Amino acid sequence: MNKFNRILLASGLAATASLVANSPAFAGTTATVNLSGTVSSNLTITVTPNPSAASLVLSPGSYSNVKVGTITGASTNSANGLKVVLSSSWALTSGANSIAITNIGDAPSTTATSVTGNQPFPVGNYTVMSTNTASSGSASDSSIFIAYTVPNGQAAGTYTGSITFTASDK
Repeated sequence: MNKFNRILLASGLAATASLVANSPAFAGTTATVNLSGTVSSNLTITVTPNPSAASLVLSPGSYSNVKVGTITGASTNSANGLKVVLSSSWALTSGANSIAITNIGDAPSTTATSVTGNQPFPVGNYTVMSTNTASSGSASDSSIFIAYTVPNGQAAGTYTGSITFTASDK
């Protein structure tokens, strides 16, 4: 190979390298990979009606600390804890007749016999104090109590009502 061919070859290689370096294929580029995942809520609760809930005494008189149910096994993996909220119409009804629930409350333990925290004359929702937590893990077991008064002359009938327990992460 003579000197002229070598110069021509070197010039061609330099021109090719210059074209390749300025080509979009060699321009600086970036790419993004988005990451995502979900930690499912691990929220548990067991509500057990007390036998007295299905056969309330409805003779005339005032009744307090009537245990209607227990909460066990309430737990969450939420770092902010959990709460259990009770909702109801807060009355026992038979047709157009009713007996108001005059107090709703709770106490720690399934063996409690009287209320320690309560809401007299409930309206709206009641947050169960015993199971209201501020961190993940298990909440205390608790008992739920109501109070009511059956007046003299209450209309005959089968009176029914319900309380809805809703557990949620905070």
